[in-house]
Parts: sequence; C-alpha cells; structure tokens
Amino acid sequence: MDWVLGIGVLLIGIALIIVAIVLIKPLGKLTEVLESVKKTTDTLPSTVAEVTGQTQQILHTTNDTISNVNKQIYEVTPVFQIVGDVGEASREVTTAALDTTIRFKDRVGNAGEFVREKEYKGLYGVATLAFYLMQQRKELKKMRP
Repeated sequence: MDWVLGIGVLLIGIALIIVAIVLIKPLGKLTEVLESVKKTTDTLPSTVAEVTGQTQQILHTTNDTISNVNKQIYEVTPVFQIVGDVGEASREVTTAALDTTIRFKDRVGNAGEFVREKEYKGLYGVATLAFYLMQQRKELKKMRP
C-alpha cells in the first residue's frame, strides 16, 4: 500500500508541474499588464495636477470674460434706454403731427364745401378760401400746447 500512496503523490507532483508550466505564459502576460498599470498610475498624479491647473486657468479666464461682458452691458444699457426714449418721443411727435394733419384735412375739406355753398367764384373765391384757411390756422395754433 505504500507504493500506491507513493504513486498518488507522484501523480499530484506531475499535475502541479504541468499546471505551473501551463500558467507560466499567462502569468508573464499578467506581469506585463501590471507593470504597464504601474507606469500609468505613476504618471497619473502629475497628469491630474496638470489638468486641474488648466481647468483653474480656464475658469479664471471665463470669470474675467463674464465680468467684462457684465461691465460692457452695464455701460451700454443707458444707450438702449436713451434709444427707447427717443423712439417713444418720436412716436408721440408723429402721432401729434398725424392728428393735426387729419384735423387740417377735415377743415380744408370744409373750406371747399364753404366756397361751394356760398358760390364764390374766381379771385373772390380764392381770397375767401385763403381767409378761411388763415382763421383755421389760428385756431390750430391755439389748440397746440
């Protein structure tokens, strides 16, 4: 029985040698991978520090740019307000001129009817029309603020 035990131990030893021989190549590859990972992780802190520094510079530049844009907007805002005020004033003037023109047109139309009603003709009619328009003009001047 001792010899069966010796054969069993011999078989186990041969199996372990075969496993060791089969695993030599994959273990060599694993060693290479781990060395590569070590090199990568060795350079990682400097790379992270460099990226962090660049990010900080970009953030500072962005803050400066935003600050400059805010200053420029602050400086330009009164100009836009002035343009808006000028537009509003011109609209009011245009509206007033339009109202005056409409009233004047109505009165001039009334002058034509006045001349036809009274049957004024020729030079006398023109003089009467001019006199009527002058009166209307005086009334318009009184109505203006």
